[in-house]
Amino acid sequence: MTAASGRGSSLPQLWRHEAAVLRRRGAAGQAEALESCADELEAWERQRALEGLTLEEAERESGYTYSALEKMVRRGELENVGEKGRPRVRRGDLPRKPRRERPDLVGAVLEGRGRLRLDGPRNPSHTL
Repeated sequence: MTAASGRGSSLPQLWRHEAAVLRRRGAAGQAEALESCADELEAWERQRALEGLTLEEAERESGYTYSALEKMVRRGELENVGEKGRPRVRRGDLPRKPRRERPDLVGAVLEGRGRLRLDGPRNPSHTL
């Protein structure tokens, strides 16, 4: 799975599937254009995955702290593709820290809206 794959199949795969549909419908030129875009995106994804990042850049991309990434390099869990004392790690090798789901605040407010009493007494010290 590639960086652009997101939820299962990659965007280039999707474009190739759509190109096949276009070709079946007699739109060979459009299908070729879409396949060309898929090829270019895959090449870009490969190049991006091989890019060497500083630990500061890797921290922003992965969600792991600088020191955690530094330890991974020291233990050999991440290959140092930079120099000794100036480590770099490939973007494609980075572990990704799972992100916590943020609560849907709008949904929570709307759900609670039916329970709020807007016509109750107001505190005169609170003004808008």
